[in-house]
Amino acid sequence: MNDREAAFVEEMGQYMGGYGITPMAGRLWAWLLICEPTEQTAADLATDLQASRGAISGAAAFLSAAGMVRRVRRRGDRREFLSAPPGTFDNLLRGIAATYSRLVEITEDGLAATAHRPPGSAARLEEVHDATIFLRSALPELVDQYLLERATRRRVPATASSGATLVSLRKGPA
Repeated sequence: MNDREAAFVEEMGQYMGGYGITPMAGRLWAWLLICEPTEQTAADLATDLQASRGAISGAAAFLSAAGMVRRVRRRGDRREFLSAPPGTFDNLLRGIAATYSRLVEITEDGLAATAHRPPGSAARLEEVHDATIFLRSALPELVDQYLLERATRRRVPATASSGATLVSLRKGPA
């Protein structure tokens, strides 16, 4: 890892740390986005990121659960390999609507539970509920639009959140 790459890795760690994600998870994700080979063992990552294997393991568990990192084992090898393959972030974006759907359900339960309170007492909860309803409906279309535009710019196949393949509008070979 050169100095500019190290600065990028550190910057991502600090950025994600500001959103309640451990800086190590941010550093790990950043490195997996740019490292070669694309699949790395925990030992490789610990060396490259100057971190303990335990810190790598915890960050990998978080990122894997969030859908940002893939963990695989190879036949005949006990080691686990981590990567952030192309499409991982796109899949994460596609899952946003489901996240908001669950939040809509929870806020609806909260509104029902507080229905006996005086009018206006649930204003804060109504704000969250209304926003999540909007995001749940608007984000899938926005993500599909982004994926289509990205596919058009990069000449890569894109799939809509519905699973349907989006056709590139760019002329010429794909």
